[in-house]
Formats: sequence, structure tokens, C-alpha cells
Amino acid sequence: MWENDFADLLGGRESPSIKLAVMTAADSCRIGNLELKKEDLLFNDRLVTQVCTKVSETAPSGGGKCTDKSSYSSALKAGDIVAVYQLSDSKFLVLGRMISL
Repeated sequence: MWENDFADLLGGRESPSIKLAVMTAADSCRIGNLELKKEDLLFNDRLVTQVCTKVSETAPSGGGKCTDKSSYSSALKAGDIVAVYQLSDSKFLVLGRMISL
């Protein structure tokens, strides 16, 4: 059965799951007591840079330079809650920033 093959693949470990973590800096986080550093983590590139979420510019009526009034999503920072998926004993994917509505 596929369940036995999957259990053999995991080698007796718990099956991987998505967990919530708290960012302790822009490139590190903590899941409970487990501290993960940048060498342990893989990030989606849009999480580590400022990203434009809504473009809006205002041009002066007489011409000239436009004023940027766009909205931006900030890069990850300490205190952000993120979803993390464990790939192996030493590598984790940071899937995204989590928010409450």
C-alpha cells in the first residue's frame, strides 16, 4: 500500500506539515523553541523585497515629475508570522506572511 511506502520514505519521522513561525529578523525565525537561521531557510523572492501591490501616480496639471502614490508590501521583518514547511532535517521553506482579517 502507498501508506507503507510513504512511512518508509519518512524513515519513522512525523510527516511534514505546515507550521507557523515568528520572524526574529528579516532572515531568521522561530518555531516554538527551534531557532532557524538564514542557512536553514528558503524564501520566496517576493517576501524579501518591497513589492508594489497597487500602482498610482499623480501628474502635476502643468506637467512635470509624477508623484508616486503606489501601495507597497514590505519585506519580512521581526515579529511577522509566517507559514513554514519542513523539506528535510535542515531545510525549511518560508511559504508566506500570514495575517488576520
